[in-house]
Amino acid sequence: MRRAFALFALSVVATVGRAEAQQALAQNVMLPGGVTVARACDQLVSEGVQVASIDDRALPPQGADYLAALSQTVARRIGLRAGDPPRTATYGAMLLRDGTVAHQIPIVRSGERELDARIDDALAISLRDPDRVVTPAGMPDTLRVLVTIGLHEDGSPFVASHVRCPAVAFPDNPTRATAPWSAGHSRTVVIRGVVMPAGRVDTATAQLDDPSDERYVEASMQSLAQMRFVPAEFDGVKVPAPIEIVLSFGAAVSEEQVASP
Repeated sequence: MRRAFALFALSVVATVGRAEAQQALAQNVMLPGGVTVARACDQLVSEGVQVASIDDRALPPQGADYLAALSQTVARRIGLRAGDPPRTATYGAMLLRDGTVAHQIPIVRSGERELDARIDDALAISLRDPDRVVTPAGMPDTLRVLVTIGLHEDGSPFVASHVRCPAVAFPDNPTRATAPWSAGHSRTVVIRGVVMPAGRVDTATAQLDDPSDERYVEASMQSLAQMRFVPAEFDGVKVPAPIEIVLSFGAAVSEEQVASP
């Protein structure tokens, strides 16, 4: 009976602790106009990621910082909670001068389908990827790197704690497009894009779910260019983040119009 009570007490303490931690991750952001917006950040404990050079050539002083930042980027892109015990995987890859990652070769996979798929996607940094960052001056045009997930250099388990905060729209962002030609045609469109660290959606890569009518595409992009966001953050660093935006066209339908026969 005492043991059962002790376990119950521990459970209550753990639940309260989690609630306090979640509350502590609530964040209020002051906008330039003095308005405050709230967002809910969360804590992610994941397998740690290390990207290290296995090239014989020496790196410039900024090279270590670049690889550390790339490790953080890969960890964020994987975005899964750590297993118990931590899962491990090792990849070889080629880091190019333009910041893309090529020739990803799994040396040891984790054996878990979801994690392995996330690692593959996380390492596929292409020319159009918003996470691509050109390597610093003095870095080789091609650099062989070893990507280790879940392991320290000495082979011991490696987990890391991160704080993730989502992108949040400014309250005065347009939710309805003012296109005269759409006055008699009520419709909503869905725009998928990426909020960049500067707080704007990249209009060059944003896409409509149904781009068949060029008028809606053009008007949507014009509205999108007016929108501002509090950028997403990962461990206090502003990062690109995907977003889905619903934009309405045509006259708004009032409650009276809906209720009328």
